[in-house]
Amino acid sequence: MTIYMTPTITDEQIAAMETFDAFRYGEELFESRYPRHAARVLRKVVDDEPRNASGWELLGRAHFAAAQLAPAEDAFRRLVELEPTSGWAHTALGLTLDRQSRHREGAVMHRLASAMGESARDETRVDLVERSPGVEGIVP
Repeated sequence: MTIYMTPTITDEQIAAMETFDAFRYGEELFESRYPRHAARVLRKVVDDEPRNASGWELLGRAHFAAAQLAPAEDAFRRLVELEPTSGWAHTALGLTLDRQSRHREGAVMHRLASAMGESARDETRVDLVERSPGVEGIVP
């Protein structure tokens, strides 16, 4: 379902939602390009179920899309804790760090993702950082 009008959901309405319904609504908001609203709803999901990796992933994506980089970083770090073998989680965290101009830290995450076989782009990102002037080799 696509949401065409700007959502007007209150904190009370979010609090009254079941966790699954909040996840689905957050997903709809995100897909309809309302990432800030999605993040508000998805916060309920991860508060209710702190070990819900899907909730943390979608929350991180919503924050990233809304350019809320510090909360996106927190969400992706939590996702990496929950799913340490997820190359995608490492890539997402690396991209979030890159977007904050923390390229050396991001390169570590990209190197881990590359080692897990996530994407050749991760290795390219590491190479770009290592070739930058004044940057020593990066060791994860």
